[in-house]
Parts: sequence; C-alpha cells; structure tokens
Amino acid sequence: MTREIKPNEDPSKVRIFVVRHGRTEYNSKKVIQGHLDIDIDETGKEQAAKVAHYLEDYKFDYCVTSDLCRCISTIKDILQNNPHLTKDLVRVTPNMRERMMGPVQGMNIVDAKEKYGAQFKQMGEKEHELRGRVQEEWDLLVKKAEAEDYTNVLVCTHGGVITSFSNHLYKAKGYSLGEGLQEENLKVPFNTSITVVDVDKSTKEGTIQKFGVTEHLGGHFEVKNQDLR
Repeated sequence: MTREIKPNEDPSKVRIFVVRHGRTEYNSKKVIQGHLDIDIDETGKEQAAKVAHYLEDYKFDYCVTSDLCRCISTIKDILQNNPHLTKDLVRVTPNMRERMMGPVQGMNIVDAKEKYGAQFKQMGEKEHELRGRVQEEWDLLVKKAEAEDYTNVLVCTHGGVITSFSNHLYKAKGYSLGEGLQEENLKVPFNTSITVVDVDKSTKEGTIQKFGVTEHLGGHFEVKNQDLR
C-alpha cells in the first residue's frame, strides 16, 4: 500500500508530524473543552492505537506535546515505539494547549450559542495570544532541529490549535501548501489526524505538505461541527 505520509530523509529539512489528540467524551457530547483536562474515551484509545500502529516504523528524534492528558494519552503508544525518546527528548508544555475558552468551557455548544450568541467563539483567550504562544514553541522546535540535526519530529496538540496555527503559517508566515491542498482545507481536523509540515532548517521556509490525514482510521474523516474546541 502506498502511504500518504512518509518519513523525511532530507537532512536539510525537518518534517513535523502534528497529531490531534484522540476523541474525548466531551467531543462526542459536543461540549467545549478549551483548557479543561479531559482524557480520551474508549474510541479515542482505539484511534490512538491505530495512529501508533501507522507510525510504528517512524523514528522520531524529538517530541513536543500539550500538557493536557488527552494529548499525553494519545501519544503514549507512539512513544513506546520510540524508546530512544527519553524524558529530555519529550517536551510537555502548556504552550501547546487548546485555546482557553473562558466561561463557555464545559458548556454544550448549543447552550453556549443560546447564552452568548455568535460571540461565544471569541470568549476567553484571544486568537493572537494563542498563535503567539504556539509560534514561540514552533520557533524553538525548528531552532532545536537545526542544532541537533533532527529530521522527523512529533507534535501532539488540539484541533483549534492546528486550525489556527496552520492558517497563520500559510497567511502570515508564507508557508506554501502541498500538492492538492487549498486554504479551505485548513479547518478543524479529525481526532488523531496527522498534519505534515516541512521546514527548511536554513531558510526557515515551510510547506504544509499534508493536512488532517486519517488514512490510519480506514478512510477520510472530517469534523462536521467546526465550532467545537
């Protein structure tokens, strides 16, 4: 089988594999999570096992993950397949958390819309604040990849982060889109989907090669409600 995603063998670039966490009970019940520390459910565990199996032959040089348990749980099996990734090679940071959604965290999305109207999506952390903290981590990651000769790196984070920051990389940072990708594709990706970004270590130019790949789940899956976080 020809895979959509392959590891990078070009030492002049770092390939960053961005995995969204597995499904949580709040995802299934359409409850807004934000910074709430909700773990993955049974379906999420199955998804995590499948993405780990898909990536089992990939050797990652480094890992950056959100400190929320739904991300930690999602990459557990991937890390077990990469025993060389000792604690000093796994960065766990709140900078990769989902956007903090303020008073609507823990609310069903229907209730949030009824109480706050369309502005419920702007509650809590501002978009520029989210992008600022993620950009900080991204810059550190690329700098470290250059210094340590990393070629393949794993990142685990959240749907809102992936959507917001991918659009930021494309619109504000000049990253190009891989073959077949369009701006309209850069939306909230499915649970445990894989997004692949290549960055030139020297020029810092980047390309979003793949977005929201769910091949490991047996098909192409998309999030229907794009307001959920």
